[in-house]
Amino acid sequence: MSQNVSDMKTQLEKDGIIAFVPGGVSMWPTLKDKGQSVVVQKKTERLQKMDVALFLRADGSYVLHRVMAVLDDGYVMLGDSQINPEKVSEDQVIGKMTGFYRGKKYVEVNSSEYVEEIKKWFANGNRRKRILKRFYFKNAVKRRLKKIFCRK
Repeated sequence: MSQNVSDMKTQLEKDGIIAFVPGGVSMWPTLKDKGQSVVVQKKTERLQKMDVALFLRADGSYVLHRVMAVLDDGYVMLGDSQINPEKVSEDQVIGKMTGFYRGKKYVEVNSSEYVEEIKKWFANGNRRKRILKRFYFKNAVKRRLKKIFCRK
């Protein structure tokens, strides 16, 4: 999920923690597009596999993606609904998601329920790809219908 918010890095450095509503579908099904608030703390140590990192791309956009591999000089990142990983350097990462809201319920990323949900999502790559294919197909159909029926 990418976000163009110019002061996120500054706010994280100042306060050590931020909360925001991310946009986009790259972290579906964990996070819904503009549907949940996330809490991110300033990165103080190296991240671990399966952490969700807030990082800054060269184009200035902020992105919230999952760490799939820890490298000597950075990380391999992947959105939960993506299949193409992205290499990110250590200095691009500015924060780590510590939790998010599902409705009124706060979900901590170290809770056993959340950890099991993530393990299950990534356990079977073929099943995950089939689900993602349906998800993106539905989104494409919705966009086309919206274009047709919501013309001015």
